Amino acid sequence: MADASRFCVWSCCLLTLLLGVQVHGYEVPRAKIEVFYPKGFEVSIPHEEGITLFAFHGKLNEEMEGLEAGTWARDIVKVKNGRWTFRDRLAMLKPGDTLYYWTYVIYNGLGYREDDGTFVVDAYSGNGTVPATTRRTPVAAESTTPWIWPSDPNSDPDIDIRSGCTQPKTQVNGGPSRCAGQLVFVDEFSATKLDTNKWLAERRFSGSPDYEFNVYLDDTHSTLRLHNGHALLSTTSTKRHFHTNLEGKLDLGSGCTGAANTADCVRDGRQRNDRLPPMLTAQFSTKQSFSFKYGRVDVRAKMPRAEWLTSQLWLQPKASAYGDNYQSGQIRIAYTRPANGKLDLYTGALLNAEEPLRSAKVCHREGSKESSDDWSDSFHNYTLEWTPRELKWLVDGKEICRQGSECGAFSETIVNGMRLPNSQKLEEGTGLAPFDQEFYVTFGLAVGGFNEYLYDTQKPWHEREPRAMSDFWKHQKPMLDQWLDDSHLSIDYVKVYAL
Repeated sequence: MADASRFCVWSCCLLTLLLGVQVHGYEVPRAKIEVFYPKGFEVSIPHEEGITLFAFHGKLNEEMEGLEAGTWARDIVKVKNGRWTFRDRLAMLKPGDTLYYWTYVIYNGLGYREDDGTFVVDAYSGNGTVPATTRRTPVAAESTTPWIWPSDPNSDPDIDIRSGCTQPKTQVNGGPSRCAGQLVFVDEFSATKLDTNKWLAERRFSGSPDYEFNVYLDDTHSTLRLHNGHALLSTTSTKRHFHTNLEGKLDLGSGCTGAANTADCVRDGRQRNDRLPPMLTAQFSTKQSFSFKYGRVDVRAKMPRAEWLTSQLWLQPKASAYGDNYQSGQIRIAYTRPANGKLDLYTGALLNAEEPLRSAKVCHREGSKESSDDWSDSFHNYTLEWTPRELKWLVDGKEICRQGSECGAFSETIVNGMRLPNSQKLEEGTGLAPFDQEFYVTFGLAVGGFNEYLYDTQKPWHEREPRAMSDFWKHQKPMLDQWLDDSHLSIDYVKVYAL
């Protein structure tokens, strides 16, 4: 019965994977099969640029029933010696045996099959190997979102999706993941530039609901660069980069990621009480490539120390199922804030943009002089564990925050007599709503703004004042260089695992 259950899970996952790709003129390379004496065989295809996964499914002396898993069902996620190779070192194949199989390749993010493969054993060690007779069938499309399977250099490159596979709770890009514990997304930032297959870098003015005092840029090393295996996010002044004053006009051009012909993309400082935003930062996300529901997220990062700067290690909702302005939730994996000469750490979940509801589910750990709390001087591991029942945050393996539905649904949240305005909508979901939908990963930096620092009485601007950005800039300008030196966020890696 357990085997039947695993097969049902596998088949549903397989169909989701196969249907989530496009038709394209690519043909799967013909599989090369070698049989060894006294036991073992290999199935392989040559590597070519664009291949990121090769899968083999086969049965011995028994025809496959469509796209069933077969006796052998293996995904190969790493190329070795120029070939994608499946190996079985124990099977004993003898002359006259027939291997029935099908193969699957992800090429440039899209999936293709080689169907109805057959191979008759007539010799060992590859001497006299008979090519398989196949019919190649590109997979039909239902989604235009390409999926590239991630690889983890510390994991086994050959993933057996049948053996020891526990049914996962995690959903990826609209479909179930295959096994609990599976790595479903990873980036170690080891390239020279951001991987555009994974990340979209923002180019836009900031806006609702927090109206940060910065522009997000995607094309300058002053705000975003990859170096020595780290993604480095920084901030700089608008004047230094654009060589213009804040009373001028700034058009972010056709590459703007906001709504065209709006204040997302074009602003004229002469027509605004607050002029142009004085700072530039960076923000990038997986909203066009990867989203998931439930799982474990590990981020290794080194935090900034500068005041009025918010690190964005976030999960954001793919769809506004429960409303806008954080009513559909935002999960903050970690961020820091200076206080009394120390650096405090925060984690938590946002359910509303405005206080007092905004921080109702945020956990705060006061900084200390302990070396373990030097969030800005060394890297730490920030972890979120997200299940259908709760959200749990850990730092360096130690739990520091937990929010969930055990003691009541999020829809029941009340602060100072104020209830969540969308509580009735939340009650249509699960007890964990709004965190029962798919979210995507966002990294970035934000400067100042409204709502984020409402309770900070020392900030150099007044909440929602027409000249708030100007007051901030007037205060920071004399100490700008030192402030910029403390404004770096470094990210070593991000990994998402199925649970």
